[in-house]
Amino acid sequence: MVDYNIEDMEYASGYEKMYGVTDEQLRFLGWHQDNLRRFATLPTYDGSLEADLERLGKKRDELARHGFNPAEEVGSISEAFRVEFAHTTTALEGNTLSLAETAMVIERDLTIPGKSMGDHLEVVDADAAFARVRELAAADAPLTEEVVLEVHRVIAAHLHEADAGEYRWDMRYVTSSSIYPPPAKRVPELVAALLASPLAKPGVANAALFHLVLEDIHPFGDGNGRTGRALLNLMLMEAGYPPIAFKADRENARRYYDALASFVKDVDGRDGTALLKLVIELEDQELGKRLAQLG
Repeated sequence: MVDYNIEDMEYASGYEKMYGVTDEQLRFLGWHQDNLRRFATLPTYDGSLEADLERLGKKRDELARHGFNPAEEVGSISEAFRVEFAHTTTALEGNTLSLAETAMVIERDLTIPGKSMGDHLEVVDADAAFARVRELAAADAPLTEEVVLEVHRVIAAHLHEADAGEYRWDMRYVTSSSIYPPPAKRVPELVAALLASPLAKPGVANAALFHLVLEDIHPFGDGNGRTGRALLNLMLMEAGYPPIAFKADRENARRYYDALASFVKDVDGRDGTALLKLVIELEDQELGKRLAQLG
């Protein structure tokens, strides 16, 4: 680890820089400062997944030959997915509405007795964000900072600590990780670097790896996961693939969050294989649903 001067440590407070810290605190701050080097390395994944990605590409091409456009899809599969996305992406963050209750809120504008207004508003906002993502995909809109902030503004509209549409201004911590997100002042430059990287181009692998880095940056006060999952679907749809919904049951939620955590902790390797495998599995299922209709 590099020996940092307290003045150079971005995680050190003004008070700490003025009055100093103990040697133990200095090592602790230095460890987190050193971990910021991870953002200089693009994620990787196991090369054995290339065969799976090629297989998905062939299925996508088959659908395209039959006129499939994920951004303009209509019908029962599309409507069911709309509800599933709103349900799962909020349930992963603790929303208590069931899939059936989410459908009643979104499709029939009903209020579910015994459920908080916050739960209702969260699924409505998630549905609105997905609708906006579909519009952006239909317009083949490039993935820009404006798009990132707009999607967050919609999906986090009723999250009290989110400052919807704005980057976080303070330090936030991820309880499941010992690795700190970058200091708030670094967020704009790190998001800009991610958007300028090859990962911002549509595609299955890029969508998964982009999601990992965005979650690691943790650019918002709240709503990071929801925003990232919506943007992942934008990238999939712009590449011609149907959108996916990460499952929110205990086993699959743990698998999703374990994939995020393992990536963040892999400071030097930046291995995104675990999440990409999950994305490939979910995408394969969604492609299969559409291909079955061609029967």
